[in-house]
Amino acid sequence: MPERGGLVALSGGMDSALALHLSLRRFDAVRAAYVHTGHGSPDHARKVACHLGVNLEEIDAVSQFEGLVAEPSRRMAENGLTPNPCALCNDRVKLGLTHSLLRNGETLVTGHYARVEKGRLLRGMQRRKDQSYFLSMVEPSVLARTWLPLGTWRKERVREEVRRLGIPAGRRESMDLCFDVSGSRPEDGGEIVDLSTGEVVGEHHGLSGFTVGQRRGIGAHGRRMYVVSLDPVSARVYVGGGSDLMCSGCRVSDIVVHQGPLPEMFGAEVQVRYRHRPAPARIVPVRSGLDVRFERPVRAVAPGQVGVVYDSDNVLVAGTITRAVRLGGELEA
Repeated sequence: MPERGGLVALSGGMDSALALHLSLRRFDAVRAAYVHTGHGSPDHARKVACHLGVNLEEIDAVSQFEGLVAEPSRRMAENGLTPNPCALCNDRVKLGLTHSLLRNGETLVTGHYARVEKGRLLRGMQRRKDQSYFLSMVEPSVLARTWLPLGTWRKERVREEVRRLGIPAGRRESMDLCFDVSGSRPEDGGEIVDLSTGEVVGEHHGLSGFTVGQRRGIGAHGRRMYVVSLDPVSARVYVGGGSDLMCSGCRVSDIVVHQGPLPEMFGAEVQVRYRHRPAPARIVPVRSGLDVRFERPVRAVAPGQVGVVYDSDNVLVAGTITRAVRLGGELEA
């Protein structure tokens, strides 16, 4: 299908502003869309669109964002999980919704630092800013009609180019968390328990205030302690030392396959958090998703986060981590 037009998801930040400028050089016709989620302001998007002479369509997605991203993330946090709202939002709202607005011959454009080549999702060239992790839950059919022009750019060059062009973009990062996953509803409290001794060492006011690997907010215990696990049944927060955070594997469920079919068993790298380095692992597809066994222990694997399987720069498959296996533990079949 010839690329006659582009629809740019415009937030008004530097990244999407430059993506809009580059789209004007590539497509015959360009329009922009600002997705209202109830967080942030469209003012910068309006200024950027006006400056570049592009019509801005403002899409009311407040109810979709609340129902498909914010509320599920809060429920996950209340149940002892560590949600990834940005990955949910890209799949269900930012790209998913905007993709549904495409006209015949149009390509969706965003300012993410990642690449789509021949329908395949790849890391951005600047590893430090790569955002393929956050796009890994987006359906391949959506990505197949998406252009990510900043995938080969460095962030520093983007800033310089936006300033040189005089585009009145804002400075807000596209990955900034735009709501509090702890929510405003009261939660039942519970105990903070030392994993090694079973001793109750404190109390808390809700599981949503904690995540695996966290140090702050658990009190002083005479040694460096971290949140190791959260039990939604007993409402307990288990804490321990740094060695207690080390995991030998995890289960990844609700998977999105980007490059398949997957073999019965294969080696690849698995990234379990955005700021974590990918770790070599053996992956076995199972009925409920993927059984991941790390070659070397990985720190602070948190259920609820996204697990992404990479072959070099290529995203092979991604899903939600539903269980972390500490050293010596086993995954059920």
